Amino acid sequence: MRFVNSRFVALIVVFASMYVALGYVLHPISFLQIQVRIADALYPLIAVFGLPSLVGLVIGHFLLNLSSPLGLIDLLSIPLFIPAKVAIWKWGLKAVPLHVISVGLWVPTMLCFFAPPEILVPSFLFWVFVSTVTIGEFIAEYILGVRILVPSLTAIQRRLMTK
Repeated sequence: MRFVNSRFVALIVVFASMYVALGYVLHPISFLQIQVRIADALYPLIAVFGLPSLVGLVIGHFLLNLSSPLGLIDLLSIPLFIPAKVAIWKWGLKAVPLHVISVGLWVPTMLCFFAPPEILVPSFLFWVFVSTVTIGEFIAEYILGVRILVPSLTAIQRRLMTK
């Protein structure tokens, strides 16, 4: 059996497209200090759909971050979050908190220390932004992803497999 087949590629395209579409439609709440990036609700699906969803979501994340108000510095997020995404693939939903914490720490770090001058925020607000970004990420990944999307799509996937 070949590693990459048409189903694998189709799933990559579907996941990348869904991530980019959600991110662009909800762009105003997907970036900066107070954010709930609804597209991140797709990350727990890596535990269900495996490697194709991981690859597609990494591509989608990259494409969406090209439009970030932070500029190219936000493209550093992609390689930094890959280990947390691989953990979800390998260890399932119990690794979702690792991704939530990674995002919750990295985004405020960018905003307080590495952002362009017009966006840079005072460093004394770092922990405030850690809490706001982490809460937003928790809403997206755990409440929307783990609690709603994963059970729904798992049921749909089972139903399709039995027909």
